[in-house]
Amino acid sequence: MAVARVVMFEGVDPERVEALPETRLCAEHARLIVKYGGEFIVTGKQTSLGKGGSLKKNYGDVSIDKKRNTIALEKLRAEYEQSGEGRQNPG
Repeated sequence: MAVARVVMFEGVDPERVEALPETRLCAEHARLIVKYGGEFIVTGKQTSLGKGGSLKKNYGDVSIDKKRNTIALEKLRAEYEQSGEGRQNPG
């Protein structure tokens, strides 16, 4: 089982977790990761509501796929550690 690695040692605000349960970033780091493409890669696909084999395309449904942007998280983590902040350990 993979263990979630966080960028920093502060927790995620409860309001943010309620709005986006799958997040692992606080609001500050969520803003910083945007330059690397964001915390998630979201893709959408239109599906046709038309009958099978029909030439008429009746697009009316969109399915969404959301995957964690692991490359962006690694870049953010490297930037954080390079800045010197990553070497500070609480406690």
